[in-house]
Amino acid sequence: MPPQALQLIQAPIQGVRYRPELVYKKADLHLHSHYSYDVLNLPDLSPRALYEKAIRKGMGFFALTDHDTMKGILALERELAAEYGTELPIPIIRGSEIKVKDRAVGHTIHVNVLGLDEAQFLDLARRRKSLDAFLAYCVDHRLYHAYNHPFWFERGERPKLETVSSLIARFPVIELNAGRIPQLNHRTATLAAHYGKHLVATSDSHTGQVAKAYAMAPGSTVEEFLGNLQNGTSVAVPCNATFADFMDEVKHVIDLVFAGQEAFRMKRTFLRTNPWARAVAAAALRSERVMKPGRLQRSLCRSLQVLAHGPAWAFIRQQERMDLRLGDDTLGELSLGELSSSEALAH
Repeated sequence: MPPQALQLIQAPIQGVRYRPELVYKKADLHLHSHYSYDVLNLPDLSPRALYEKAIRKGMGFFALTDHDTMKGILALERELAAEYGTELPIPIIRGSEIKVKDRAVGHTIHVNVLGLDEAQFLDLARRRKSLDAFLAYCVDHRLYHAYNHPFWFERGERPKLETVSSLIARFPVIELNAGRIPQLNHRTATLAAHYGKHLVATSDSHTGQVAKAYAMAPGSTVEEFLGNLQNGTSVAVPCNATFADFMDEVKHVIDLVFAGQEAFRMKRTFLRTNPWARAVAAAALRSERVMKPGRLQRSLCRSLQVLAHGPAWAFIRQQERMDLRLGDDTLGELSLGELSSSEALAH
């Protein structure tokens, strides 16, 4: 990837209607709590803990997008209402990351839908096998909907670039994801610019890394804020995945497990694809000798960190291989000049 492109993806990206005189608020619009099946069941990863971290990080709104559920955000709403009434420290944006698997599309896509209520969530859940019906519902009900991490696919899925390109053309908002390497985020930004789509940057954190990447827009209400993101009165502040960052997250999670071991309970979904590893983890968690603070625990932590190098390297390498497979054919590889001249990527 050309150095100039890398600089573009690392710098804040102004939307087509950006106006510097406006007051912009921040929000990390893709965040998972322990209500998501793939997030560890730890106190530090509860909706309330993430909400408090968002406040400390200077966010103006708090969004929670657990996988195919709104239980976490609704529980947080009840908890905050009992404590603060209607005057919350920062407003809440209801949301969910909904998995859509339409046979006509050919692979699974994840869509962030924000500003919805419980009835709308259930209506969308019934439309998850038809992208046409899903998107039509979002449009008819004026719901914010974004195409998440376009270059992420489930195991065994290898869609064509043309398919991803056609999907980007159908969404109003496209995500730059902190879990993607800069080369893939660059491809996403290139395609979004080509189709005149608006960009948001998000953390997609499953480990409590709130505001690793975030979006900015004016708005005193949730509706105004989301509306400005959808019309390009916005700024995307991206972050890219690196091996070092991935390892830092692994170390952070290991520390969380041992610090919150008394409250930690293994989910049915934890390591479900690897029964052997699940059995070892369960035995270690039940062992008072292993979990007791001391030399053995410190040795175990260091061993786990060393073992994590393999999966971390594989995670980054898999994305690099995908980028190499795609080659230089991002819509005939739009020139960097075309990308740079787009107002959607103006500095």
